[in-house]
Amino acid sequence: MFSTGSKFFLGLAAAATAGAVLYGATQNFGALGAFGLLFSLFVLSGLLAAVIWSHDGDVSAMDATAVHYAPAGAVPAGSSMWPMVAAVAATLLVVGVVTDKRYFVAGVGILLVAIVEWMVRAWADRASGDAGFNRRVRSRLLHPLELPLAGLAGLSVIIYGFSRVMLAADKKAGPAIFGVGAALVLAFGTLFSAKPQLRRSLVAGVCAFGGVAVLAGGIASAAHGQRAEITDAQVNDHFSSRDNPRPCEAFDQEADADASGAVAAKSNTIATFVFDGTNLTIDQIANSLDGQPLTVDRGNTVSVLFRNKAEGEYRLRIYGGMKPELDAAGNPVKDPSDPTKTITRPREFCTRAIKQGKTQILTFSLPKPSVLGTDPFYAEVPGVDGAKVGVVVP
Repeated sequence: MFSTGSKFFLGLAAAATAGAVLYGATQNFGALGAFGLLFSLFVLSGLLAAVIWSHDGDVSAMDATAVHYAPAGAVPAGSSMWPMVAAVAATLLVVGVVTDKRYFVAGVGILLVAIVEWMVRAWADRASGDAGFNRRVRSRLLHPLELPLAGLAGLSVIIYGFSRVMLAADKKAGPAIFGVGAALVLAFGTLFSAKPQLRRSLVAGVCAFGGVAVLAGGIASAAHGQRAEITDAQVNDHFSSRDNPRPCEAFDQEADADASGAVAAKSNTIATFVFDGTNLTIDQIANSLDGQPLTVDRGNTVSVLFRNKAEGEYRLRIYGGMKPELDAAGNPVKDPSDPTKTITRPREFCTRAIKQGKTQILTFSLPKPSVLGTDPFYAEVPGVDGAKVGVVVP
């Protein structure tokens, strides 16, 4: 006996058959038209067979088991948040392309998680006609993975987003932002613990709103950039990888403020410089003679210690000859008055300024040998005449 759906597809298949015969008789069986009509006939015939086999998916009212537990008798699946999560991930992809590649990577990860969660949710909702059983199936499959990963991802987003906000905020506004954020977390945490009867959806909504707010603030702050003094300190830092650091004689309020005055005992150093207020002395491993210069192998990366025993703040500067000044693209800068010459600047490395009794470590590399007599290399304390020790690079 044909069902309603099978009669519908049977009629369409018959119409496609009649159309193919009529088209072939009048158009000499043209390849394009005949192919289209025959393809429609095959598709409709397949749908007809499927509907006949499934009887339109009907469940007999006399079958109590099928009515309660068959997929056809199941309650329609409820709404899911994973399409929204996938949309947020797609937004992160676009934002990451424009601002920061880390947001792009995060968008890719969130999108993959959303796809997996969406697929498992769709499968579990149709596992049986019992909604409770379907939820247990999904939970048993995904909870061992999604709960730890969700906690890690949420904590990472909050930490990174909040750090971007603090780096972009004004120095005076930073403590206020931190205090207000901590107060909000404490207030809502106290409320949730004191009112356990609150709806879970309300608690989840508040937490989600807070996370999205921190994420949005982090994205906006990353796009705006760090505050000017931090950016300037990074560009002009002695330890920066840039080719044109600031002169060692200058005192930088941001870079030199509260400089570390302690060095780990495991630091692998080749020498120790000591400044007593007048003289700079050196204690080099494998060289116990006073007055001897510091010997450094060419191209090797080495570390030395600088210990300040004088009142005031001083730094150690190592001069390693002259080098070409480079532009933003890394190309040598030509002398405007003589294009055949290149502007040069000192190749120098220096510690941060430290107070009396403190110690700093300096890591550097000298790629060219020293030239005695014409342009000797040396280590000195800037601003103090005579506080100088020679440096030899074979």
